[in-house]
Amino acid sequence: MDYEIKHAIEHLAETNGIRRTFWRMDEKVEGLLFGIRQGDDAVVVGDTVVNMEGPYPMKIARKTGLIHTCSDIVVMGARPLFALNAMQVDSLKEAQEIAADLKKQSDGLGVPIVGGNTQLENNLVPCASFVVIGKLVKKPIADAGAIAGDKILMLGEVVEGEIGERVYRAKVKYATFLELVEKGVKIHASKDASRGGWFGNLTEILVKSKVGVNITSIQYPNITRYMGTYMISVPEGEVPKILRVATKHKCPVVEMGTVTEKFNISIGGRVVVTKAQMDKIVKNMPFRKAKV
Repeated sequence: MDYEIKHAIEHLAETNGIRRTFWRMDEKVEGLLFGIRQGDDAVVVGDTVVNMEGPYPMKIARKTGLIHTCSDIVVMGARPLFALNAMQVDSLKEAQEIAADLKKQSDGLGVPIVGGNTQLENNLVPCASFVVIGKLVKKPIADAGAIAGDKILMLGEVVEGEIGERVYRAKVKYATFLELVEKGVKIHASKDASRGGWFGNLTEILVKSKVGVNITSIQYPNITRYMGTYMISVPEGEVPKILRVATKHKCPVVEMGTVTEKFNISIGGRVVVTKAQMDKIVKNMPFRKAKV
């Protein structure tokens, strides 16, 4: 596991240089609440939430591209409204076959694809990207608000299987999370367990929040794989409310651990990421907390 932890942490830094390049772009957008400087799951302008994902290898795009793009909208506390997609294909016949699978995702989620682009360029690998537009239910939920004493919960099932199964699992997770938001359950931080796996995404929550965690359960052994579940940091007193809503929707909930003041990551009491390592991540990560 030590190698996987190292890999997950290194994964966090992969786009830092790109974010620094675009750092001042945030200043050019009126009403921007979450942008390059926050590096959160989606961009927030006023009450509009926007997320773009891809390019995905076509096999992945056909099964889960739209699902995953919507997932980052919901985890910010918004409801997906509509989507666009762009695909590179080898032929129009292939494009039609792909479109049929994308329509299954769209119809299943209730998020219509209303535009995009299809192109046939020679010598390019087939792939697809997605954009989803959503609207906030209340206020945006950042990945940078975890507080010492919070419980870290994993919400939802791993999004895997055929398109229908993926859509079903995603919808259960979306409905559960959005009801928590609508009912005013306190969620200090939330993040989609996707790029870098659950350990990497949890580390990002902690680094941005300047807190640590003691992990008390390993809900999935491969800590670097895409899961499509949500990690939420909540006051301990909110856990019973979350369980009631999750039970109603038949949505799995696992308690992962407790947020601590000590700026490190421990598993079962053994420190696996030291304060010095966490400080190094902070130093190298371009980040500014959102003013919301």
